[in-house]
Amino acid sequence: MSSEHTIRDERGRQRIVQYLQGVDISKPIKITIAPAKSSRSLAQNGLLWMWNSLIQQHMADSFGQHASAEQWHDVLVSRLCPAELSVIEMPDGFKARVGRSRTSKFTVDQMGEYLDRLDAYCAENLNLLLPHPDDYELAVYGVRK
Repeated sequence: MSSEHTIRDERGRQRIVQYLQGVDISKPIKITIAPAKSSRSLAQNGLLWMWNSLIQQHMADSFGQHASAEQWHDVLVSRLCPAELSVIEMPDGFKARVGRSRTSKFTVDQMGEYLDRLDAYCAENLNLLLPHPDDYELAVYGVRK
């Protein structure tokens, strides 16, 4: 049996203490304590998809490249955040390379880094200056500057 808990306040700490008091210790158990990392924020996600839509339009208008915003998202994540690929072989000998980064799994910090890379890549390689709304710093870095 596996259990994961996040402590946010004193009440949460007390819940964990009570939980531990009831744990069966007749067999060894493993407890790991690690800082909680927030996944990407709603502001980051909103900015990302606004940018992906603009990239889609720019690629069609400027380069005649037609793909959906989701497809451009997959291409750019693969380009800017390459994942470690592994080869999987089927019993019939077919081999496939699998693995990709998923922004939905990024922490707030990782997503901020990706948005910075995406912004720079579009300016340097696609001749596209992405807009920076008033809350850009909040979306990317989680703080107002």
